[in-house]
Amino acid sequence: MMESLQLLKIFLYVFLDLIPCLVLALVPYRAHFRFSAARTYGFVPLLFILIYISRILTLEGVDIARIFTALWTGLYLGMYMACIKMPICILLFTLLTILNYGSFKAIIVNWIVYWLPVHPVGRYSFFSSLILLAVYAVTFPFMYGMMEKKIRPLTEQTRGNRYWRFLWLVPATFCLSYYYNLYRNGGTVAFSSEGGNVIFALILNFGALFVTFLILQLLKECNDKLLLEQENHYLAMQSVQYESLKYRIEEARQARHDLRQHLSVMQTFLQNGDYGSLSAYIHEYSRTLPLDSPIAYCEDYALNALIIYYEGMAGERGVRFSADVDYPPDSGILSSDAVILFGNLLENALEACCRELEGEPFIALRIRRMHDMIVAAVDNTCTADIPGYKDGMPSAKGARMGIGTVSIQKIAEKYCGTVQMKQENGIFYSSVLLNP
Repeated sequence: MMESLQLLKIFLYVFLDLIPCLVLALVPYRAHFRFSAARTYGFVPLLFILIYISRILTLEGVDIARIFTALWTGLYLGMYMACIKMPICILLFTLLTILNYGSFKAIIVNWIVYWLPVHPVGRYSFFSSLILLAVYAVTFPFMYGMMEKKIRPLTEQTRGNRYWRFLWLVPATFCLSYYYNLYRNGGTVAFSSEGGNVIFALILNFGALFVTFLILQLLKECNDKLLLEQENHYLAMQSVQYESLKYRIEEARQARHDLRQHLSVMQTFLQNGDYGSLSAYIHEYSRTLPLDSPIAYCEDYALNALIIYYEGMAGERGVRFSADVDYPPDSGILSSDAVILFGNLLENALEACCRELEGEPFIALRIRRMHDMIVAAVDNTCTADIPGYKDGMPSAKGARMGIGTVSIQKIAEKYCGTVQMKQENGIFYSSVLLNP
C-alpha cells in the first residue's frame, strides 16, 4: 500500500493537472451550459476521483487501472457533450485541441523532471507539481487566449457552418499521433526520457497549433465574406423598400390629382341615370388605384421591405397576396437570415404561382411567435407535379434540391429549427419552426 504522503502528492498533481484543462474546455462555452453552473461543475469532483484512482492503480500495476482510465475518459467526453449546448463536432474540435495540449504539457513536465538532478523522486512529487505549475504559467495564457479570443467568438458565429463536421478530424489526427507514439514508447515517462522524442513532440505541437490557427483564420474569412454578402442583401432590401415607398407616394399624388376629373364623370352618369355605366366606370377606376396593403408589416426593416417587394411582384403577375405577420423586433434572428429564409420561401411560392395557367393563384404568408419560437408558414397555389424530393425537401428544379431550398434548410438548422414542405390538393404548404 502507498503511504499517505505519496497519496497526497498524487492528489496534488492530479488536481493541478486537471483544473486548468477543464477551464480551457468550459470557459469558451460558459454561455451555452444546458444546466446551471453549479450543476455543471458538480461533475468535476466525480471526474477528479476517477482520474485519481486510475493514477494510483496504474502506479500499483493493477490491471483494473485500464478500466478506470476508460471510465474517466468516457466521463470527460460524456460530461462535455451533455453539459454544453453546442454541435458535437465543434465540441470535439475544442476537446481534441485541449487533449493535444495536455499531451504536450505532460511530455515537457516529465522531460524537465527527468533531466534535472532530482528526478529520482518520481513522477508524482511536490517537485513535479511545482514544475507542472511552471509549465502552465508559460503555456496556459497562450491557450486561454486562443480559446477566448479565437475559438469562442468564431464558434458563436459559425456553429451552423457545415465545415465543422470535418474540421474536428484535424486535431483528431494529431491526437492519435500523440497517443500512438506515447504508448509505443512505453508511456509518457519513457517517451519523455529521450531528447529526440521531446523535439518530435515540440514540432508536432507547433504543427498542430499552426494548422489550428490556419483553420480558424480561414473559417473566419469565410464567415466575414458571408456576413458581407448578407449585409449587401440587407442594403438591397432597404433600397427596395425606399423605391416602393416612393412609387406608392407618387401613385397617391397622381390619384388625388385625377380625382376631380373622375368625380365629374361619375356626376354626369348620376345626372343621366346611367347607373350601369357608372358601376362599370367605378369598377374600372378602382383597378387603377394603388394597392391598399399596409406600408409596414413588421418592425424589422429588411423583412418588411422583402414582404412589400414580393407583394408588389405578386400584384403585377395577377397573384393574390396576403400576409399576416406578428414578427417581434427582438426575435433573436439576424435580419439577414430572416431575409434569406423568407425571401426564398416567397420566391419559390411566386415561381409556382406564375406557372399556373388557370384559376386565381394565391400566396398566403403567416408568421407567429409562440413563446420563444418563431413559426412561419407560406401556402401557395401549385397544381403542377414536383419531380424531385430529397429528405422531405421538394424542388421543382429536378431531382436535386434547389439552391433556395438548401438555404431555407440551413437557416432553420442554424436556429435549431425544422422545415416541413408538402403538396396537397393543388396547394403547396411550407412551414418553418425556428428556436433562436
